[in-house]
Amino acid sequence: MPCAPYECGFITHCQSQEPSAEHPIHWLPRPSNTLKTYVAEHGIRELRDVPDDLLNPTQQRVKAATLSSQAYFDRCAAAQALAAHRLPGYFIDFETIQFAVPIWEGTRPYQQIPFQFSVHRLGRTGRATHHAFLDLSGGNPGRAFAQALITACGECGPVFVYNAAFETTRIRELADRYPSLAPALHAINDRVVDLLPVARQHYYHPSQQGSWSIKAVLPALCPDLGYDQLDGVQDGGMAQQAYLEAIASTTSAGRKAELERQLLAYCCLDTWAMVRLWAVFTNTPLKG
Repeated sequence: MPCAPYECGFITHCQSQEPSAEHPIHWLPRPSNTLKTYVAEHGIRELRDVPDDLLNPTQQRVKAATLSSQAYFDRCAAAQALAAHRLPGYFIDFETIQFAVPIWEGTRPYQQIPFQFSVHRLGRTGRATHHAFLDLSGGNPGRAFAQALITACGECGPVFVYNAAFETTRIRELADRYPSLAPALHAINDRVVDLLPVARQHYYHPSQQGSWSIKAVLPALCPDLGYDQLDGVQDGGMAQQAYLEAIASTTSAGRKAELERQLLAYCCLDTWAMVRLWAVFTNTPLKG
Protein backbone atom coordinates (compact mmCIF):
# COMPACT_ATOMS: atom_id res chain seq x y z
CA MET A 1 0.00 0.00 0.00
CA PRO A 2 1.22 3.61 -0.59
CA CYS A 3 2.96 5.20 2.40
CA ALA A 4 1.61 8.29 4.14
CA PRO A 5 2.17 11.16 3.69
CA TYR A 6 4.18 10.44 0.54
CA GLU A 7 4.39 7.53 -1.85
CA CYS A 8 7.68 5.65 -1.97
CA GLY A 9 9.56 6.32 -5.18
CA PHE A 10 10.27 2.61 -5.58
CA ILE A 11 6.70 1.35 -5.10
CA THR A 12 6.16 0.58 -8.81
CA HIS A 13 9.41 -1.39 -8.97
CA CYS A 14 8.66 -3.34 -5.81
CA GLN A 15 5.11 -4.13 -6.87
CA SER A 16 6.44 -5.43 -10.18
CA GLN A 17 8.43 -8.05 -8.25
CA GLU A 18 5.36 -9.38 -6.44
CA PRO A 19 3.26 -12.25 -7.79
CA SER A 20 0.86 -10.77 -10.33
CA ALA A 21 -2.85 -10.47 -9.59
CA GLU A 22 -5.63 -10.05 -12.12
CA HIS A 23 -7.38 -7.50 -9.90
CA PRO A 24 -4.85 -6.33 -7.28
CA ILE A 25 -5.83 -5.43 -3.75
CA HIS A 26 -4.12 -2.04 -4.00
CA TRP A 27 -6.88 -0.87 -6.36
CA LEU A 28 -9.06 -0.46 -3.27
CA PRO A 29 -8.91 3.24 -2.27
CA ARG A 30 -8.16 4.35 1.27
CA PRO A 31 -8.01 0.94 2.97
CA SER A 32 -8.75 0.88 6.68
CA ASN A 33 -6.33 -0.61 9.19
CA THR A 34 -8.78 -3.48 9.68
CA LEU A 35 -8.72 -4.23 5.96
CA LYS A 36 -4.91 -3.99 5.81
CA THR A 37 -4.61 -6.41 8.72
CA TYR A 38 -7.03 -8.90 7.17
CA VAL A 39 -5.24 -8.80 3.82
CA ALA A 40 -1.84 -9.31 5.49
CA GLU A 41 -2.98 -12.12 7.76
CA HIS A 42 -4.74 -14.03 4.97
CA GLY A 43 -2.17 -13.36 2.24
CA ILE A 44 -4.86 -12.02 -0.10
CA ARG A 45 -3.80 -10.58 -3.46
CA GLU A 46 -7.06 -10.72 -5.45
CA LEU A 47 -9.85 -8.19 -5.07
CA ARG A 48 -12.46 -10.92 -5.40
CA ASP A 49 -11.24 -12.55 -2.19
CA VAL A 50 -11.88 -9.52 0.04
CA PRO A 51 -15.11 -9.87 2.10
CA ASP A 52 -17.63 -7.14 1.33
CA ASP A 53 -18.28 -6.47 5.00
CA LEU A 54 -14.74 -5.10 5.33
CA LEU A 55 -15.34 -2.56 2.56
CA ASN A 56 -16.94 0.86 2.69
CA PRO A 57 -19.48 1.84 -0.03
CA THR A 58 -16.84 3.35 -2.31
CA GLN A 59 -14.61 0.30 -2.06
CA GLN A 60 -17.61 -1.96 -2.70
CA ARG A 61 -18.34 -0.02 -5.89
CA VAL A 62 -14.73 -0.42 -6.99
CA LYS A 63 -14.85 -4.14 -6.35
CA ALA A 64 -18.23 -4.64 -8.07
CA ALA A 65 -17.32 -2.57 -11.13
CA THR A 66 -13.93 -4.25 -11.47
CA LEU A 67 -15.21 -7.81 -11.22
CA SER A 68 -18.20 -7.16 -13.49
CA SER A 69 -16.22 -5.03 -15.99
CA GLN A 70 -19.16 -2.60 -15.86
CA ALA A 71 -18.85 1.09 -15.03
CA TYR A 72 -20.81 2.56 -12.14
CA PHE A 73 -22.49 5.89 -12.94
CA ASP A 74 -25.31 7.50 -10.96
CA ARG A 75 -26.19 10.15 -13.53
CA CYS A 76 -29.08 11.64 -11.60
CA ALA A 77 -27.07 12.04 -8.40
CA ALA A 78 -24.12 13.59 -10.26
CA ALA A 79 -26.39 16.09 -12.00
CA GLN A 80 -28.14 16.91 -8.74
CA ALA A 81 -24.83 17.52 -6.98
CA LEU A 82 -23.99 20.23 -9.53
CA ALA A 83 -27.47 21.62 -10.19
CA ALA A 84 -27.13 24.57 -7.82
CA HIS A 85 -24.02 25.91 -9.58
CA ARG A 86 -25.33 27.93 -12.50
CA LEU A 87 -23.38 29.09 -15.52
CA PRO A 88 -21.35 31.03 -16.40
CA GLY A 89 -18.71 28.86 -14.78
CA TYR A 90 -14.92 28.96 -14.69
CA PHE A 91 -12.75 25.85 -14.78
CA ILE A 92 -9.26 26.48 -13.42
CA ASP A 93 -6.00 24.56 -13.04
CA PHE A 94 -2.54 25.62 -11.83
CA GLU A 95 1.00 24.43 -12.46
CA THR A 96 3.58 25.10 -9.76
CA ILE A 97 7.29 24.88 -9.12
CA GLN A 98 9.18 24.45 -5.85
CA PHE A 99 12.84 24.91 -4.99
CA ALA A 100 14.83 23.35 -2.15
CA VAL A 101 16.86 26.57 -2.12
CA PRO A 102 14.53 29.49 -2.96
CA ILE A 103 15.56 31.61 -5.92
CA TRP A 104 13.05 34.44 -5.34
CA GLU A 105 12.96 36.87 -2.45
CA GLY A 106 10.10 36.29 -0.01
CA THR A 107 9.67 32.58 -0.80
CA ARG A 108 10.61 29.62 1.40
CA PRO A 109 12.16 26.19 0.69
CA TYR A 110 9.82 23.80 -1.10
CA GLN A 111 7.06 26.41 -1.32
CA GLN A 112 4.82 25.68 -4.30
CA ILE A 113 4.88 28.76 -6.50
CA PRO A 114 2.29 28.88 -9.30
CA PHE A 115 3.77 29.90 -12.64
CA GLN A 116 0.93 28.91 -14.99
CA PHE A 117 -2.84 28.66 -15.09
CA SER A 118 -5.54 27.70 -17.52
CA VAL A 119 -9.11 28.97 -17.26
CA HIS A 120 -11.99 27.82 -19.42
CA ARG A 121 -15.09 29.99 -19.10
CA LEU A 122 -18.31 28.18 -19.97
CA GLY A 123 -21.19 30.50 -20.80
CA ARG A 124 -24.90 29.94 -20.36
CA THR A 125 -25.22 28.94 -24.03
CA GLY A 126 -22.71 26.10 -23.57
CA ARG A 127 -19.92 27.85 -25.45
CA ALA A 128 -16.43 27.83 -23.92
CA THR A 129 -13.66 30.41 -24.14
CA HIS A 130 -10.11 29.97 -22.89
CA HIS A 131 -7.64 32.17 -21.01
CA ALA A 132 -4.08 31.23 -20.10
CA PHE A 133 -1.18 32.60 -18.09
CA LEU A 134 2.41 31.40 -18.31
CA ASP A 135 5.47 33.27 -17.04
CA LEU A 136 8.77 31.96 -18.40
CA SER A 137 10.76 35.10 -17.63
CA GLY A 138 12.60 33.46 -14.74
CA GLY A 139 11.36 36.09 -12.30
CA ASN A 140 8.88 35.50 -9.49
CA PRO A 141 5.55 34.99 -11.29
CA GLY A 142 3.39 35.42 -8.16
CA ARG A 143 1.88 38.92 -8.48
CA ALA A 144 1.35 38.76 -12.24
CA PHE A 145 -0.22 35.30 -11.82
CA ALA A 146 -2.60 36.57 -9.13
CA GLN A 147 -3.63 39.64 -11.10
CA ALA A 148 -4.26 37.65 -14.27
CA LEU A 149 -6.25 35.02 -12.35
CA ILE A 150 -8.53 37.67 -10.84
CA THR A 151 -9.24 39.04 -14.30
CA ALA A 152 -9.78 35.62 -15.87
CA CYS A 153 -12.21 34.39 -13.19
CA GLY A 154 -14.58 37.35 -13.35
CA GLU A 155 -16.65 38.42 -10.37
CA CYS A 156 -19.43 35.84 -10.19
CA GLY A 157 -20.22 32.26 -11.13
CA PRO A 158 -18.83 28.96 -9.83
CA VAL A 159 -15.11 28.29 -10.10
CA PHE A 160 -14.71 24.58 -10.78
CA VAL A 161 -11.55 22.71 -9.78
CA TYR A 162 -10.52 19.08 -9.52
CA ASN A 163 -9.17 18.49 -6.02
CA ALA A 164 -9.93 21.83 -4.40
CA ALA A 165 -7.29 21.66 -1.67
CA PHE A 166 -4.50 22.34 -4.16
CA GLU A 167 -5.84 25.43 -5.92
CA THR A 168 -7.50 26.97 -2.86
CA THR A 169 -4.29 26.65 -0.85
CA ARG A 170 -2.27 28.32 -3.58
CA ILE A 171 -4.83 31.13 -3.79
CA ARG A 172 -4.72 31.68 -0.01
CA GLU A 173 -0.93 31.81 -0.16
CA LEU A 174 -1.10 34.43 -2.90
CA ALA A 175 -3.58 36.44 -0.82
CA ASP A 176 -1.19 36.33 2.14
CA ARG A 177 1.70 37.42 -0.05
CA TYR A 178 -0.14 40.26 -1.82
CA PRO A 179 -2.56 41.91 0.65
CA SER A 180 -3.85 44.43 -1.88
CA LEU A 181 -5.13 41.53 -4.00
CA ALA A 182 -6.42 39.49 -1.05
CA PRO A 183 -10.11 40.49 -1.19
CA ALA A 184 -10.42 39.50 -4.85
CA LEU A 185 -8.46 36.27 -4.32
CA HIS A 186 -10.53 35.24 -1.30
CA ALA A 187 -13.65 35.97 -3.35
CA ILE A 188 -12.48 33.41 -5.93
CA ASN A 189 -11.97 30.80 -3.21
CA ASP A 190 -15.48 31.47 -1.92
CA ARG A 191 -16.82 30.41 -5.33
CA VAL A 192 -14.82 27.17 -5.68
CA VAL A 193 -16.72 23.96 -6.48
CA ASP A 194 -14.76 20.69 -6.39
CA LEU A 195 -15.54 18.16 -9.12
CA LEU A 196 -13.44 15.41 -7.53
CA PRO A 197 -16.00 14.44 -4.83
CA VAL A 198 -18.71 14.30 -7.49
CA ALA A 199 -16.62 11.89 -9.54
CA ARG A 200 -15.62 9.83 -6.50
CA GLN A 201 -19.19 9.47 -5.21
CA HIS A 202 -21.05 8.95 -8.46
CA TYR A 203 -18.70 7.50 -11.11
CA TYR A 204 -16.23 4.64 -11.40
CA HIS A 205 -14.88 2.77 -14.41
CA PRO A 206 -12.78 -0.42 -14.10
CA SER A 207 -9.99 1.22 -16.11
CA GLN A 208 -9.43 3.68 -13.26
CA GLN A 209 -7.80 0.95 -11.17
CA GLY A 210 -8.77 2.60 -7.90
CA SER A 211 -7.78 6.13 -8.90
CA TRP A 212 -9.98 9.19 -9.38
CA SER A 213 -7.23 11.40 -10.72
CA ILE A 214 -8.45 13.35 -13.71
CA LYS A 215 -5.97 11.43 -15.86
CA ALA A 216 -7.73 8.20 -14.88
CA VAL A 217 -11.31 9.47 -15.14
CA LEU A 218 -10.98 11.47 -18.38
CA PRO A 219 -10.22 8.60 -20.82
CA ALA A 220 -13.01 6.54 -19.26
CA LEU A 221 -15.68 9.23 -19.61
CA CYS A 222 -14.28 10.97 -22.70
CA PRO A 223 -12.32 8.41 -24.75
CA ASP A 224 -11.67 10.96 -27.51
CA LEU A 225 -9.39 12.87 -25.12
CA GLY A 226 -6.17 11.70 -23.52
CA TYR A 227 -2.95 13.08 -22.12
CA ASP A 228 -0.97 10.56 -24.15
CA GLN A 229 -2.01 12.52 -27.24
CA LEU A 230 0.00 15.54 -26.11
CA ASP A 231 3.45 16.27 -27.51
CA GLY A 232 6.07 16.56 -24.79
CA VAL A 233 4.51 17.61 -21.49
CA GLN A 234 1.91 15.07 -20.33
CA ASP A 235 1.83 15.39 -16.53
CA GLY A 236 2.67 17.74 -13.68
CA GLY A 237 6.18 16.42 -13.16
CA MET A 238 6.99 16.94 -16.83
CA ALA A 239 5.52 20.45 -16.60
CA GLN A 240 7.93 21.30 -13.79
CA GLN A 241 10.88 19.96 -15.76
CA ALA A 242 9.80 21.92 -18.83
CA TYR A 243 9.50 25.09 -16.76
CA LEU A 244 12.98 24.70 -15.30
CA GLU A 245 14.44 24.13 -18.74
CA ALA A 246 12.55 27.06 -20.22
CA ILE A 247 13.82 29.59 -17.65
CA ALA A 248 17.43 28.38 -17.85
CA SER A 249 19.80 30.91 -19.39
CA THR A 250 21.31 28.22 -21.61
CA THR A 251 18.00 27.35 -23.30
CA SER A 252 17.72 28.59 -26.88
CA ALA A 253 14.85 30.82 -27.99
CA GLY A 254 13.56 28.09 -30.28
CA ARG A 255 13.55 25.45 -27.54
CA LYS A 256 11.92 27.88 -25.11
CA ALA A 257 9.14 28.55 -27.61
CA GLU A 258 8.59 24.80 -28.03
CA LEU A 259 8.41 24.29 -24.26
CA GLU A 260 5.96 27.18 -23.98
CA ARG A 261 3.70 25.57 -26.58
CA GLN A 262 3.82 22.23 -24.75
CA LEU A 263 3.07 23.77 -21.36
CA LEU A 264 0.13 25.75 -22.71
CA ALA A 265 -1.33 22.69 -24.42
CA TYR A 266 -0.99 20.55 -21.29
CA CYS A 267 -2.59 23.00 -18.88
CA CYS A 268 -5.33 23.77 -21.39
CA LEU A 269 -6.23 20.08 -21.57
CA ASP A 270 -6.52 19.96 -17.76
CA THR A 271 -9.29 22.55 -17.73
CA TRP A 272 -10.94 21.36 -20.94
CA ALA A 273 -11.07 17.91 -19.35
CA MET A 274 -12.99 19.42 -16.43
CA VAL A 275 -15.41 21.09 -18.82
CA ARG A 276 -16.03 17.77 -20.53
CA LEU A 277 -16.49 15.92 -17.22
CA TRP A 278 -18.90 18.61 -16.03
CA ALA A 279 -20.88 18.28 -19.28
CA VAL A 280 -21.20 14.50 -18.84
CA PHE A 281 -22.10 14.78 -15.15
CA THR A 282 -24.77 17.41 -15.82
CA ASN A 283 -25.92 15.97 -19.18
CA THR A 284 -25.33 19.35 -20.79
CA PRO A 285 -24.37 19.71 -24.48
CA LEU A 286 -21.40 21.91 -25.36
CA LYS A 287 -21.22 24.22 -28.36
CA GLY A 288 -18.31 25.05 -30.59
